[in-house]
Amino acid sequence: MMIEKQKELFDEWKIDNPDIITYGIVNEDEYKKAPVRILYLLKEVNGGKAWDLCNYISNGGRQQTWDNKARWTRGILSINLEIPWIELESITNQQRIELLNKICVVNVKKTSGRHTSNYSELQSAARDTREQLIRQFQISNPQVIICCGTSSIYFEDIFEVAEPNWEMTSRGIYFVRENGRIVISYSHPEARVKDSLLYYGLIDAVKEIMW
Repeated sequence: MMIEKQKELFDEWKIDNPDIITYGIVNEDEYKKAPVRILYLLKEVNGGKAWDLCNYISNGGRQQTWDNKARWTRGILSINLEIPWIELESITNQQRIELLNKICVVNVKKTSGRHTSNYSELQSAARDTREQLIRQFQISNPQVIICCGTSSIYFEDIFEVAEPNWEMTSRGIYFVRENGRIVISYSHPEARVKDSLLYYGLIDAVKEIMW
């Protein structure tokens, strides 16, 4: 069971640092049933200690933080559909619950940070815990990884790949095909860009890559 292995990983991790914020597969049944297993690689959470991110987002999470991830998830899981923005602009808490229960979320840094991430701290956290991070990727076995401003950390600091085999979509989104999965270098969901541009930029790229 993925969730059991995930719990074992964090139980080991908590021996050295009981304040870590846990993450991972939100709902194993929903994640496995999804047409695509999606993992979002994020930087860190902002605030608190010793709490469970999966439990938080399984109940919808914070609108400002999780609306875009819910939109992106809907688009990727319905990649053959053209969804007009009017259907995506407003996301209800129930929609967030339904969509976010289908994903896996991994934070590079397991303790809370500031509103603006310190990149060198993220690199150090990735290097210090790379073995556990790699185990999390093995446990969750995603098919699509969306690196939300974290692609350099994913390759260089976690997997120690100095020169990834980057490809580029016709509209300039970089990605790598590796071991049966797709790793996409993309913006953070809270980037100061219109939500609609972030959504269609990613979905357009995924559609091109997967087709």
